[in-house]
Amino acid sequence: MGKINPRNRQRNILINKNKSGISFRQTLSRKENRLARPRGVTSLNKMKILLFLWIGLVSLIAWAEGPTVPVNYSAELQAQADKGDEDAQFQLGDCYFFGLGVKKDQREGVAWYRKAAEQGQMKAQFNLGGCLHEGLGTEPSLTEAIYWWRKAAGQDYPPAEISIGDAYVFGRGFAQDEEEGVRWYRKAAKQNYAAAQHRLGNCYFNGQGVQRSVVQAIQWYRKAAEQNYGPSLKALAKLEPE
Repeated sequence: MGKINPRNRQRNILINKNKSGISFRQTLSRKENRLARPRGVTSLNKMKILLFLWIGLVSLIAWAEGPTVPVNYSAELQAQADKGDEDAQFQLGDCYFFGLGVKKDQREGVAWYRKAAEQGQMKAQFNLGGCLHEGLGTEPSLTEAIYWWRKAAGQDYPPAEISIGDAYVFGRGFAQDEEEGVRWYRKAAKQNYAAAQHRLGNCYFNGQGVQRSVVQAIQWYRKAAEQNYGPSLKALAKLEPE
């Protein structure tokens, strides 16, 4: 663990819009999607399907969790944040980080995320981890990123749980442990979090951390597809052609 070389870090970020504003979580890098042939997959067609399923996770920008418009900067919001309101501090962090009603200033945004995170605001903890992972508005530090993701995951925040799962599955910040990664995906999937359900489907299809089972993979893809999760809809179209 330690700091990430800024020249080598991946900048694939998934941005989630939700009722509390905007948050973002790490996604798989393109390098990590160049997978070796998985256990039990021998045909070229099966390999193509597998690569399609994993690459379905990668998206530069995607929206989720409803169409709620994020909060814009206001003097009232600033005053609430100055008084120590953790939710206002998180929202003010969004305003500065993304330039919502105020001049964009990522460092100022990160400073407000940190204030809220230190008070236990889970979305701020998660965003702060994302900034530290990517080196946005702060020096990159994988160690500290995982520290804050763990804080958010300790409050059962699904995006943080799958971020930790990714770190275990791909050995980034931890020794690679696919079974532990699956355990974190499952925690988030039990909260009906579509991205986690899709990842579990990937793990079952690939036999990563679990015994390979296409049946189980399809079951998890279906759960995510019921929430109109695009990558799972595409995966099912490949696995269950009409």
